[in-house]
Amino acid sequence: MSETVIIEDVMLDEDPVGLAENFVPVDPPFTTVVSCDDETEPGDEVYFGIDLPLGDIGEVHAKVVSCEENEDEEYITKLEVIELDDRYVTHLTQALKGELSEEGSDGGPHWALGLKQTNGTFATLVNLPAGILTGDQLEKIAEVTKAGAGVAKVTHAQRVILLLKPEQVETVADDLSTVGLRIGVLHSGIRNIRGCCGALCQFSQGTNALEKAVEIDKALYGRPMKFDVKIAVSDCMRNCMESYCVDIGLIATAGKYSVFVGGAASSVHYKGLKLASGVDPDEIVSVIEKILEWYETNAKDGERFHKAMIRIGLEEATKRQGQLFNDAATVFDGLDVGYDISKQLTRNLARALTIEKMREDLQLS
Repeated sequence: MSETVIIEDVMLDEDPVGLAENFVPVDPPFTTVVSCDDETEPGDEVYFGIDLPLGDIGEVHAKVVSCEENEDEEYITKLEVIELDDRYVTHLTQALKGELSEEGSDGGPHWALGLKQTNGTFATLVNLPAGILTGDQLEKIAEVTKAGAGVAKVTHAQRVILLLKPEQVETVADDLSTVGLRIGVLHSGIRNIRGCCGALCQFSQGTNALEKAVEIDKALYGRPMKFDVKIAVSDCMRNCMESYCVDIGLIATAGKYSVFVGGAASSVHYKGLKLASGVDPDEIVSVIEKILEWYETNAKDGERFHKAMIRIGLEEATKRQGQLFNDAATVFDGLDVGYDISKQLTRNLARALTIEKMREDLQLS
């Protein structure tokens, strides 16, 4: 690598996270750099999870080499990788070395096609807006799967991973297109649009997430972004699509949508903050496009939506936090809650201040 790649928002734990059943020793050993909320000491052994392109999380076992606090009150920690989750050795190695980010340098999205796995197969993600499949599409997926490794995997993001033989990689996109299926985005673009059961569900609020997710997909599929953008549609407050935990989430109430932004379900998680309410379903696509334009204008390359919001509002938040945050943080002193409450309060205030700026910029209420 030409420069150090820092993996952001990592939560380090002194005990195994529980994601991996078995670990594989790293040979040859290498180091990686992460940012986290907690201070560690050289020699400490830690465990942490890493989000992978295939919609799963792999676990890493490492030893702390050094730990320094930066100007954003994050700890930049250099780690020597000891062991990797045996399910995802290749992808974890690439992620920890920053090699996944080298694809797609032409400004387009990185497509999830032909990703080599540890068992010799080549994974391909199939784009499925709202997780919908027709009978013909199911037959095609079964056909491709039988010709490949004989097994496919459904991800939490309503996509399907096909495990292929090498000779299938060059033809699978054309093969899937015969039944209207497309390859999914891996990085630097808009991910699969997630949608709940919509009007089929008794709890639907007079909206239809199935139709809305497909409509959003038609408008945005394949659009390149500064980094990954996740969008989810939930037709009631039960939030089955985890719409609070994505970059742009929709929650329906009484036939209208509330729009939440800046959510994240990574190692350090954030609940999305409400940007607008009472949005008519017919206006949702145009509102999302405005939000995406704001993100592209204000975010740095490779910066997640919530990180951009924190950065933009952090200076003002630091000025305003005052004694109130200090008193609140003191309540949690000595309690093991998994992260630094004081920093979380400051970052949430920073995101909230950025929300106000976004409303002014986009003229939303």
